[in-house]
Amino acid sequence: MAVASLILGILSVMGGAILLFPMVLAIVLGHIAYSKTNKDPSVGGRGIALAGLILGYASIFFGIIVAGLLAAMAIPAFQKVRDESLMKAMQNDARQIGAAAQQVMLEKGTTRVVFTIDPQTGAVSGPISQYVTKVSRGTVAVDGTIENETDTFSLKNPQCHQGQVLTFDAEGKRVQ
Repeated sequence: MAVASLILGILSVMGGAILLFPMVLAIVLGHIAYSKTNKDPSVGGRGIALAGLILGYASIFFGIIVAGLLAAMAIPAFQKVRDESLMKAMQNDARQIGAAAQQVMLEKGTTRVVFTIDPQTGAVSGPISQYVTKVSRGTVAVDGTIENETDTFSLKNPQCHQGQVLTFDAEGKRVQ
């Protein structure tokens, strides 16, 4: 059992604590073998059992460190991807709103379109609602008036860019 514990401990350390089964077996067999050598000193392998135990526990320790480092690197990357995805959705919503406003202006012969967005559902109301029924949930029309084809409007989503207000032209392109 001591030799098996040592071999499994080596495998678990080499596997970078990804191999959970050898790690657990190394610890269990190491404890059993070490216990037997304590009860009967004539049985050899106490050092080998201790080495298997140490390697098994070391692989747990290093596995926790590696998992922590991977999580520390992955979480900001996931947040960045999420923020970029929300930004793209908001830009797409702005393009749809801009196109709908231009369509309403052409059809009705007006130069002013007013719209609102319900942040809970993303439902759009106003004359453009026949062309754009919904946008991303959480989005709010900060300035929901488009005066003419050269005017701007503003949208805000608390989940995107730390809730920053973004301004778009009448075509839905972002204005810096």
